[in-house]
Amino acid sequence: MKNTYVEYLRLIGIISLLFGIGILAKRARASKPVFRWINFLVIYVMFPALVFSAVASKSLSYITQLSSAAVLASVVLGSCAVASLAVASALWLDRKMSVATMLNACFMNCVYIGFPVVYLLLGDRGLAPASIFVVIIGIMHLTVGVVLAAGGSGRRISAREIADSVLSFPPAFALIVALAMVFLGAGLPTEVFTGLDYVGKPALFLMLLFVGYQLPLVNPRRYLSTLVTVGSIRFIVSPFVILVGIRALGIGGFIGQSALILAVMPPAVFNLILAQKFELDLKLYGAVVFYLTFVSLLAVIPLVLYFAF
Repeated sequence: MKNTYVEYLRLIGIISLLFGIGILAKRARASKPVFRWINFLVIYVMFPALVFSAVASKSLSYITQLSSAAVLASVVLGSCAVASLAVASALWLDRKMSVATMLNACFMNCVYIGFPVVYLLLGDRGLAPASIFVVIIGIMHLTVGVVLAAGGSGRRISAREIADSVLSFPPAFALIVALAMVFLGAGLPTEVFTGLDYVGKPALFLMLLFVGYQLPLVNPRRYLSTLVTVGSIRFIVSPFVILVGIRALGIGGFIGQSALILAVMPPAVFNLILAQKFELDLKLYGAVVFYLTFVSLLAVIPLVLYFAF
C-alpha cells in the first residue's frame, strides 16, 4: 500500500504539470489547432492502438475473465442512472437540470483521466480490463448520452446521428477486432504489439494535457447544489456499487482494481462538448467537470487507494 500511495503522489505531480501546461496553452490562440490535432491523434490513432494491443495480446482464457469488467461497467452505469433519476424526482429538477445531473453523474472521464491513472498505478496489467470498461462506457456515452443531451435542449435526434456518434469512437472498433482475433486464435508477433505500445502509450500523457486545455475556470458558488449531488453519486454510489459487484462476482486482482479506479473518475470532458453542441448550460457543465476533477484526484482516489488496495 505504501508503495502504491507514493506512486500516486508522483502521479499527482505529473497530472498537475500536464493540466497546468494545458490550462496555460489555452490562453494562446495558436494552440487551438494544435490541440485539435492532439485530440484527433489520441482518439483515432493512439488510443485504438493501445486498446488493440492490450486486448489482442492476451489469451482466450484471460479475455474470458475480462467479461466481468463489462458487467461491472454496465452495472455501475445503470446504478448511477437510477440514483440520478431518484434525485431529480426528489428535488423536482426541471428537464435541463435533470439531464445535467444524469450526464455528469453517469458518465465518468474514464478515457482522458481514468485510463492514464490505471496505467500509471497498475501498469500494463491494468490496461486490458480498463479497455473493456472504458469502451462499454464510451459506447453508452455516445448513444444514450447524446440522446439525453439532445432531449435536454428539446431536440430530437435521428438514428443516423446516433450511428455517426458511435462511428466517431474508433477504440470500440479496435476492441471488437482485438476480441475477434483472440477468439479466432489469430495471434500476432510480439514485435507488432511492441510497436503498437510505442504508438499508443504517449496518448496517456497527451490525454491529461488535453483535459487541462479543456477545463474552464468557473465560479462554483452558483452551482454548489449540483456539485454536491453529482459528486455524491460519482464518488459514493459509484464505488459502492463496484465494491458490491466485486464481492458478489468474486472478482479480484487487476480487474477489480482497475474497475474501482475508473468508478471514481470525475464527470467526462465529453459532457462539455455535448453541452456546447446542444446549447445547454456550458458554465454549469464546466463547473461540475472542473471542480469534481480535482476532488477526484486530490481526495477520492487517495481514499480508495488507502482503504481498498
